[in-house]
Amino acid sequence: MAKTKKQSMIKDALILCAISLIAALTLGFVNEMTKDRIALLAAQKKAAAYQAVFPDAVGIVDKESNEVLAAALEESDKILTDGGFSNVKLDEVCIVWDGNGNTIGYVASVTLKGYDIMTLTFGYTTEGICTGLEFLTINETPGMGLKANEPAFKNQFIGKKADSFAVVKGNAAADNEIDCITGATITSDAVVKGVNAGICFMDELQNRLGGAQ
Repeated sequence: MAKTKKQSMIKDALILCAISLIAALTLGFVNEMTKDRIALLAAQKKAAAYQAVFPDAVGIVDKESNEVLAAALEESDKILTDGGFSNVKLDEVCIVWDGNGNTIGYVASVTLKGYDIMTLTFGYTTEGICTGLEFLTINETPGMGLKANEPAFKNQFIGKKADSFAVVKGNAAADNEIDCITGATITSDAVVKGVNAGICFMDELQNRLGGAQ
């Protein structure tokens, strides 16, 4: 009887092992099948956002095609820290060209650390004008912080010429002023901080590029 019970326990253990193995293999297969699709959708979303924030872009150059940009991105953490921006990660910066191959601006993607998931992208011309702002990722409170993703807030940046932006409570009067979202001061400050960090880097990049564009 004891032997039979022992054999039954071994059998059950083997069945559990087989089930676990099959489940692991199935999950692995599903992951392999979906990861490329997920990556493609993310790339398409980013490309659409880049076009939206810089509609005049004819060509976009990334770090793989520009050594000055690649070198600057390697030093991005130091550049932002020296500029007074902490808890900000510069994910990507691209150089924007017109139809004649002339640099007309930049597109930056920035992630805010220490907040709910928030990654934004915006366009900025060589003359210091913001051409648009979109969110690649935002996880804020509906009806409050999530209002940052509405045109009423995002469109405040479009066409504004500024070395840096500031959040104000009330009616924004100057080009560099952005009306705070009611009940979401932290989110408003975070977005402006992200944009200002991107501008800080792009100003440095433009100085380095000089005649090498």
